[in-house]
Amino acid sequence: MRNSIINAAEIASYDQYKEFYVQRLGFNPTAFYTHFVCAFCAGFNAVMVGSPVDVLKTRMMNAQPGQPTGLFGIVYDIASKSGPLGFYKGFSANFMRLGSWNVVMFVTLEQTKKAFDTYFAVKEQL
Repeated sequence: MRNSIINAAEIASYDQYKEFYVQRLGFNPTAFYTHFVCAFCAGFNAVMVGSPVDVLKTRMMNAQPGQPTGLFGIVYDIASKSGPLGFYKGFSANFMRLGSWNVVMFVTLEQTKKAFDTYFAVKEQL
């Protein structure tokens, strides 16, 4: 479930960021910097959506005797002791991991698509 949430956030937001940067800010749709910026922003979105799930999962797995083990008990415990920011523990480390992963993944995807488009365009001309 965690991966589904993170993947949905990063894939959907990448396309939205790319559309915004190209149409509203005039970025070149095939440029490396466009893919880099959009991928990094998508990684930020993925961490914003995925961090609370990661914190809950970690708290469930590491629960000691006497600590809440159910979902609602853990949510209440985090919210009452740490407030809303308690759901974002480890945000920086998680963002460095997911942000860099998204850059590698989406830049590789876009460069591969560009190479295939070039290859097939040349092949059609022959």
